[in-house]
Amino acid sequence: MTAVYPGSFDPVTNGHLDIIKRAARVYDKLIVAVLVNPAKHPLFTIEERVELLRECCAHFENVEVDSFEGLTVDFAKKHHAGVLVRGLRAVTDFENELQIAQVNHALMPGIETMFFATGLRWGYLSSTVVKEAASFGSDISKFVPKNVEEAVKKKYQK
Repeated sequence: MTAVYPGSFDPVTNGHLDIIKRAARVYDKLIVAVLVNPAKHPLFTIEERVELLRECCAHFENVEVDSFEGLTVDFAKKHHAGVLVRGLRAVTDFENELQIAQVNHALMPGIETMFFATGLRWGYLSSTVVKEAASFGSDISKFVPKNVEEAVKKKYQK
């Protein structure tokens, strides 16, 4: 079974990696799919986000990293994936994620969305929190892998 874990990953956090690690144990193949969202103004380019994720996921034999534009279900269909993986940090995430899952199922009957509850250790963590803390010069080393920490620091030194 192939699963897709879509997101902007701007930047990838330890919370994302927790979901990736756990989903990789459940599915034969996990594709981490970096979304090109023209409505957002990301800190990192799509190429940078893909590269950072590839470095972070290199030790997982069954994890691939790719990018896409458009609908997640179209990407899933193209890669013969039957499952979309989503992380839930808190109850507040659930309503939005449920709506997205229902729309995806309406667009692609047969696609399932599997929710992974974020580990307690990372429940408060988001890419937005990381960027905000880094923009003020705070230590983000406990939130992201070393390669991501260095890349974020470089962005904010400019």
